[in-house]
Amino acid sequence: MVFLPPCWVSDISPQIPARVTVGDFVLDGRRKRASVRPPLVDASTGRTCTTEEIAENVDILAAALQQDLGWSRDDENSAEANVVGVVCLNSIDFLIVCWAVHRIGGTCLLIQPTTSVPEIMSHMEKAQCKALVVCEELLPVCKQIFDRLPKLPEKIYSMTESASFHETLNVEIKSLAQLLTDGRVLEKLPNRWMYKGDTFNEIAYLCSTSGTSGRQRLAKITHANVISNILQVVVYEAEVKADTPPIEVALGVLPLSHGFGLVSIHSEVFRGNTSVLHSSFNMQVVLKSIQDHRIERLYLVPPVVAALANNPILFQLFDLSSIREIVMGAAACSDSLSKKMHALQPTWKILAGYGLTECVSPVTLTPRSDIAPGSSGLLLPSVKAILIDAEGREITDHEVPGELYLQSPTQIPGYLGESEEEDAKFLVNGWLPTGDIGFFRKGTNGNEHLFLVDRVKDMIKVKGLQVSPSAIENVLRLHPAVSDAAIVGVEDELAGERPLAFVVATNQDITDQQHKHLLLELDQYVQSQLDESHWLRKRTFLVEELPKTAAGKVLKKKLRDAVKRYNLKAMESAISLKIDF
Repeated sequence: MVFLPPCWVSDISPQIPARVTVGDFVLDGRRKRASVRPPLVDASTGRTCTTEEIAENVDILAAALQQDLGWSRDDENSAEANVVGVVCLNSIDFLIVCWAVHRIGGTCLLIQPTTSVPEIMSHMEKAQCKALVVCEELLPVCKQIFDRLPKLPEKIYSMTESASFHETLNVEIKSLAQLLTDGRVLEKLPNRWMYKGDTFNEIAYLCSTSGTSGRQRLAKITHANVISNILQVVVYEAEVKADTPPIEVALGVLPLSHGFGLVSIHSEVFRGNTSVLHSSFNMQVVLKSIQDHRIERLYLVPPVVAALANNPILFQLFDLSSIREIVMGAAACSDSLSKKMHALQPTWKILAGYGLTECVSPVTLTPRSDIAPGSSGLLLPSVKAILIDAEGREITDHEVPGELYLQSPTQIPGYLGESEEEDAKFLVNGWLPTGDIGFFRKGTNGNEHLFLVDRVKDMIKVKGLQVSPSAIENVLRLHPAVSDAAIVGVEDELAGERPLAFVVATNQDITDQQHKHLLLELDQYVQSQLDESHWLRKRTFLVEELPKTAAGKVLKKKLRDAVKRYNLKAMESAISLKIDF
């Protein structure tokens, strides 16, 4: 059974242009909307740029980069061979740099600052970066990379002019300001010029996957992939919000090096809206920014929303009356969190979505008019889905869970540097296996909502029964003494596997006796809510925090590695655990 987007959304496939870069597409779309609002605002400095200033800087920087890098219009190399690494926090210039690199036929390797140095080095070596763009805030990370890389990229560029770059990195660096000065006297490149490929084949970005279940991979994201995702989001919103005033100001705190942040900002610029960019997340700074800029739409991940919900005093300290909706993605949002936020702010719409780097970012979103508790939303335009059960059979009913397989114009062509064997596994009969387990439920108005259950790799087999870790996690998170929880499977002689819980307590300053009492209480709490296969049987351990990606996804591989490293018996004898994840 093929699940489809709602009948009231249009197919976006005919709108995808054949020969245009992402940046040109976004700026052209904004011009057509004749928006007079600044596309981007830097929250820390107050700096703004008009659409034409951004376009002009892209033109100038592209000419300067082509001259400095020595890349030719007649170069036979594909964009995949001309890679520029970007190790930067959110800023107006982040997009200008990326769009200029695209203009000269290059690809941007987006490096997430929270990624470990060994993984960053692996990404850079695999991508064979010819140049690197860095920012001052990430100099310590860059220093570690430079000290350990066997061969540095040919060119190093800095976002700002600062002596600290030379002092710290001890390499020749040219600043963005210098490049713009050089580029002003050079001939502009044609707006829509691309190398030998086209929108559908040229790689715009290399983005690392989350690596929650294993190693990170580099997703090859084409210009058409990003453009398709922008169109999906914009067309979907236009058709579900025809009767509501348009949103004009959005929060840009999610990293632009992550698919969710990247697509959200591209979409807002294309729409004609303003995005207020933050280089990092600080709750009070962000709330003050919302108050000052009258921000209406927030793009956030569940841990941030949970922190807001758990500190209601913040609603009294700042004027947040401008907020109309929170778009949540990158990690699952629990029903309990949605209800908690609704109780605190009943006028705010909590719009959950689901996405994956292999489709750039969102493939589902929740419409304001059809919010279902626990749902990840409806399929976006031109997305198709099927569900496959554990025996490999296609599911033909609603409410029956299976692994989610997708087809979408945002579907990437594959990963960088994978073997032929791995490449062959990327698609199954033309469908992209997501590794996520979910089911579709038909709402009262006929819309098909996606509900996510768990990850295929995270499922635990207890006495032959499939046990969902998220079922236990959701129960634990409802306990008032629990701030967060994660479940992994561990070997058991009798049952094959059993669940083990890592729990972050709401109050971490407790005595040994209180600790023991809490563990017993949590055991009994789970037993009162779930059947025997889900019971923890004293396999519950308090930790200070869970290892997570920048997007808020728990790194379960690190949890499983910790169990192996620390030895389960030793863990069971410990009063509390201070694990170095």
